[in-house]
This record gives sequence, structure tokens and C-alpha cells, in this order.
Amino acid sequence: MSGNARRIAAPALAAMLLLAGCDYRDAPQGAPLRALAAEPESYQGSLVATSGVVRGFDDPEHYWIEDDDLNRVELTPLEEARGHLDQRVQVVGTFHYEAGRGRWLEIRSLGPL
Repeated sequence: MSGNARRIAAPALAAMLLLAGCDYRDAPQGAPLRALAAEPESYQGSLVATSGVVRGFDDPEHYWIEDDDLNRVELTPLEEARGHLDQRVQVVGTFHYEAGRGRWLEIRSLGPL
């Protein structure tokens, strides 16, 4: 192998070795709220990333994220969502669905868009 080929191959090999150590199961799946509402069973237990506006209600206190078409998913824990009321945000979290209870995201990260 020539010197040029080695200089090109070495960084490529290093990048492959670094990527081999990554765990892609921790990468969130993009999921618009309309998809979470329409096919909740498909996302059950998945780490998802979605966006919308945080809305809430005082009694009992609870928060959800919604899009312009009013597709909604509850946000937990309350402490994570509380400070983002009426803000457009991106949420990464574990999606849950139970018939009779509904849809909710266990927040891993939440931040303004």
C-alpha cells in the first residue's frame, strides 16, 4: 500500500472502529405526533423524537404536547414539562400506550425549538 493510500485508509479505519462501538438502539426514531396518535402500538416502548407545543391543565396538574391538528401525547414527569408551557419544543423520550389510559412520553430530553 502506498503512503497516500495509508493516509486515506487510516482515518477511514479509525472512523469505522468508533462507529462499531456506538449503540444505535439509543438513537431516537423520528415520530410526528400524528403518527404516534394514529399508530400507537407501532411505537410502544420505543425511544422517539417528536415536536409540538406544550399545553397543560391545573386540576389535576398534567401536561401534553400537541400539534396544529390537536394530536396529543401526555408528558411525564411533570417537573420536566412544567417550565415549557405554551412553548414549541422537541421531546425525546420513551413512548407508551395503554388502551384506557392513552399515550404518554417518558421524557429523556425536552428543549425549545
